[in-house]
Amino acid sequence: MKLRIRQNSVRLRLNRSDIEQFRKTGICAESIQFGPGSQLTYTLETSSQWTVMDTRYDHDCIRVLLPFRMAQDWADSDQVSLSLQHSDSSGPSLLIEKDFQCLNCEGRNPSEDADSFPNPLAHEPESEAIG
Repeated sequence: MKLRIRQNSVRLRLNRSDIEQFRKTGICAESIQFGPGSQLTYTLETSSQWTVMDTRYDHDCIRVLLPFRMAQDWADSDQVSLSLQHSDSSGPSLLIEKDFQCLNCEGRNPSEDADSFPNPLAHEPESEAIG
């Protein structure tokens, strides 16, 4: 699972293994180590007790929370993303996405995309120039 934080927004991108783990256990978690005893953890969690998509920050952990039905519908479909835009300062905007294979991967190791979802744009014909 990849994490991107920019201004007042949080984006999570999950590959196929992440989503399979999320389906089976109701949680996907990663940590970033900052030295002995210091880390930031980020999670995507689901529960039937939650009724809206939300985020919390507790004890060095960014928790993105999804209602069970919303999480299940997203994980079991071709739906690419879920989003939440706050119109006030009650929390960050959220974007949860399925991670697609890179289309222009020059300089990258191809194995980095091995567990990503097939990119739907990879099969679209290139547009032809007019003139």
